[in-house]
Amino acid sequence: MIRINLLPKELVPKKRNFLPHVAIAALAALLLLWYSGGLVATYAELSRSKDELAQLREDIAKLEDVVNQVKQLEQDKLLLSQKEQAVAQITTGRTVWSHELYVLADLVPQGMWLDHVSLSSRRRPVTVEVPNPNTQPGQPRTIQKTVIQSFPALRLTGYALSPDRERGLELVGQLINNIKQHEVFSKRFIWPEMRSIERQAFKEHTVMKFVMDCEIKQ
Repeated sequence: MIRINLLPKELVPKKRNFLPHVAIAALAALLLLWYSGGLVATYAELSRSKDELAQLREDIAKLEDVVNQVKQLEQDKLLLSQKEQAVAQITTGRTVWSHELYVLADLVPQGMWLDHVSLSSRRRPVTVEVPNPNTQPGQPRTIQKTVIQSFPALRLTGYALSPDRERGLELVGQLINNIKQHEVFSKRFIWPEMRSIERQAFKEHTVMKFVMDCEIKQ
């Protein structure tokens, strides 16, 4: 039996082509896979960045500790330097008596001893510049004048064994010479000068008692 379709051509149902739909679905699936892969990679990169950021923060914290330690060391160094400067200012120009007396003890020759060491003063003439009383034209503004001034001195009182006068004088002269020749002591204590000397008895010995001044250099 033969079947004849008598519907008009316009009303004849068209056959559906599913190939474009399949292609679009495949493309969408590929796009979804690509997007998912990119999203996974992005999350992985974000996670790695967070780890790196955490590590950087930890490193920065460690560096901050080091920086704080360095700052503390610098402050300690500055404080120490200030203390050293303060000590230098206090001791500059001043006599360290413990050291000076230790050196002096080595300068005393055998057969002599010191009985008393004290601070005294010495008066001696010095030449100074003073205003010229003559104010006439052509005259210098200042002139030199000799005046008597007092200077601090170290006074040494002691005894020298003196079986005869010459021996006592020899020991005293040796002490004066030792003071003048000592490289360090002579720079601080200058011009040793005998103030008095006399022979006397001391515990069944004949001695020479002396008093000597050494000017303290300013």
